[in-house]
Amino acid sequence: MRNYTSTEKPRYASDNIVKGWVNPDKNIKVVSYNIKYAKKITKATNVLSSHAELNDADIILLQEMDQDGVERIAQALQYNYVYYPAVLHPINGKDFGNAVLSKWKITSDYKVILPNKNINKRQRIAVVTILDYRGTNIAAISLHLGIFNRPTERRQRIDKILATIPEEITHVIVGGDFNTFTKKDQNEIFTAFKRNNYDWVTDDIGWTNHAWFLAHKKPTLDHFYTRNFDIIDKGKVIDKSASDHIPIWAELKLK
Repeated sequence: MRNYTSTEKPRYASDNIVKGWVNPDKNIKVVSYNIKYAKKITKATNVLSSHAELNDADIILLQEMDQDGVERIAQALQYNYVYYPAVLHPINGKDFGNAVLSKWKITSDYKVILPNKNINKRQRIAVVTILDYRGTNIAAISLHLGIFNRPTERRQRIDKILATIPEEITHVIVGGDFNTFTKKDQNEIFTAFKRNNYDWVTDDIGWTNHAWFLAHKKPTLDHFYTRNFDIIDKGKVIDKSASDHIPIWAELKLK
């Protein structure tokens, strides 16, 4: 295992895949998807393109990705992207990290390394992008929290991410795999967001993960939180063909 401890590299990005995207709707569609170890990219691409709830999203937040998988999805579905790996994963020997795919121009981006008491453990990160949506700057954040974090540690990680957002950015979308296996985990994260005036978009979405090692339990691990958006609709697509997670989506409108 190797943690990528630099906040600047490795970094992979392209802002030239799509230009002049015109959103056919006045609302914004955002999708989050943990594609397990970026193994089934062809199937994941089909999931994202074949379901009406996911197709032509303005923003896609991805987790458990390597650079090749991000590039393939971005090229196939026509998205600009930024990808930062968090670690060279010990299981499959590939990079493992988060990405933001956008139909709009990505004006800036950075990686947030989340607090880690033991530097020998696998680190977790958030990828923050600033997107230009018709002259309004929106922060879109893809995160992946650890499994064995105490509830208070989860709250600390959320606090660190939110503290990095520039004060002038008023509209924020945070999504990804929060690994909230318990109600206490969910409540600690909710508390951290609530005190910063964020809305829990997917509070009633139900299960988003189904893996054999969980003894057939179906936890809610994937979420969206937003600031200064009206929530028009939200949901999930129950398609397990590409991952043990299922994709979630939300339709939002600028306040």
